Amino acid sequence: MQPDFKRLSVFRTVVASGGVIAAARELHKSPSAVTYDLQQLERLLGAKLFRKSGRRLALTPRGRALAASIERAYLDLQHAWESIGEADGLEPLRIACVSGFGRYRLVPRLLQLLPRDRPVEVLFRTASGVQTLLETGRVSLGVSYRPLVTDGIASMLLGEEELALVGPKSRRGAPPPGDIPALPFVTYEEFEYVFFRWFEANGIPLPQPWNRTDHFEELEEALESVANGRGWSVVPLDSALGRAYRSRVQVHRLKRRVCSNEMHLVGSERELRSEDAALLRLAAISA
Repeated sequence: MQPDFKRLSVFRTVVASGGVIAAARELHKSPSAVTYDLQQLERLLGAKLFRKSGRRLALTPRGRALAASIERAYLDLQHAWESIGEADGLEPLRIACVSGFGRYRLVPRLLQLLPRDRPVEVLFRTASGVQTLLETGRVSLGVSYRPLVTDGIASMLLGEEELALVGPKSRRGAPPPGDIPALPFVTYEEFEYVFFRWFEANGIPLPQPWNRTDHFEELEEALESVANGRGWSVVPLDSALGRAYRSRVQVHRLKRRVCSNEMHLVGSERELRSEDAALLRLAAISA
């Protein structure tokens, strides 16, 4: 049986992008067409590559093995390409980060510290997406609010980020704690971890049920919705204070005690001892 390289490429895109919908956008195909390609690939291989995990697709053990093999093949091809095109080129620093901490704190400082001749590749994903990219070998190091300790992957504390309630700029004063559960909320992928931590730290009962106005895959779209007065959200403070939103959303602190969230550097034991890991730790401390 000859490999179906076209559908293997679709499979790789789904794994790298974190889901069928994101892969469909990248491939300029419909989600149903991407799903069909995955089904046909599973039929050809006679093995399930994905399983349902809540609203998400998770790789099965055979799916992880195939994804890792594909990624190693792509990396070998990339290394060969780079060695021919740039004989003296440096190996890129490949990392995956959760968006809030990575985009608004870690990466800006990393770019100041990184030698100018050292290429870097940064992929922003959810925590589960960071884990997938590590497991498949697509990146060597990840940054997540989850320790992600699994077979072959270790973790170390990298730093902390503050979580904050944000609302429309027109609302200057913080709402009374008793009114917060009834607020219209704008959510994003994996928002539960951030929201639950903030509600617990401030001693506020979780909404029953949630009054959700908008939901987005990315944190940035959620902040855009808040900036346009469509609702409230709980986000990493650095994202709310970023250049794009600090003048457009209002940050509310209910207590003097900061609601913080631990960030972890994840990767193999070898990678966590590398110079690249030391550079990321320095960037996190300096941020």
